[in-house]
Amino acid sequence: MSRRELLPGIAGVVTVLLAWELVARGGGVPAFYLPPATRVAKTLADTAFLNFSIRQLALTILRAMGGYALAAAIAIPLGIAIGRIPLVHAVTRPILEFLRPLPASGIAPVALLFLGIGSGLHVFVVTFGSLWPILVASIQGASTVDRRYLETARLLRLDQRRTLVSVVFPAALPHIMAGLRTSLSVALILAVTVEMIVGSNGIGFAILDFERGFRVAEMYGELMILGVAGVILDATFRLLQHKALYWVY
Repeated sequence: MSRRELLPGIAGVVTVLLAWELVARGGGVPAFYLPPATRVAKTLADTAFLNFSIRQLALTILRAMGGYALAAAIAIPLGIAIGRIPLVHAVTRPILEFLRPLPASGIAPVALLFLGIGSGLHVFVVTFGSLWPILVASIQGASTVDRRYLETARLLRLDQRRTLVSVVFPAALPHIMAGLRTSLSVALILAVTVEMIVGSNGIGFAILDFERGFRVAEMYGELMILGVAGVILDATFRLLQHKALYWVY
């Protein structure tokens, strides 16, 4: 990110924090519901709170990345196969159209019956919810490959497997990366949501636990940490995306 792009972003953040502080101290909103930003910053500066939050965040990210990786491992090859092989498309379409509208958080009770309360449940729900953006992007990328690439593969007498791996996958990669980026935020959101519903640890559970204990500054502190983690994850992904798609950028 260039300085020209960075400075307006920093100015926007500072403006929001300043407005937050002024509104909270001006009495427009009761301090119980919206503590001043400086009070939340003081909470974040507490070593014990920060260490606790980092441990909870690590659990959440581990669950999110586990489900995210599993979703990618399933969705990318399946999407490419659906996009290029008519038989696979015909067989899977009714099942996928039935499953896709189901909310990921809505299947948590069903998964709970089979997996119980534990990391397996969290990973399953994250996998189910974050699979769809990757799958749709993979199908779109595979089905819109430039015909000239496919004709070249036929001239080189590549079989179907080699064509999918050596031609279709690289050509579909920009679409796939876009789906992966979308699913990254979905995975984090779902991991936090499941922790709030059935969790006993993780940053989602911590946010809800602080809210129930009327420790509002700590609750906002956890939300700030979660937001920063999301920004870091997205920035890391964009860096990897630029390296993977070096011919695009």
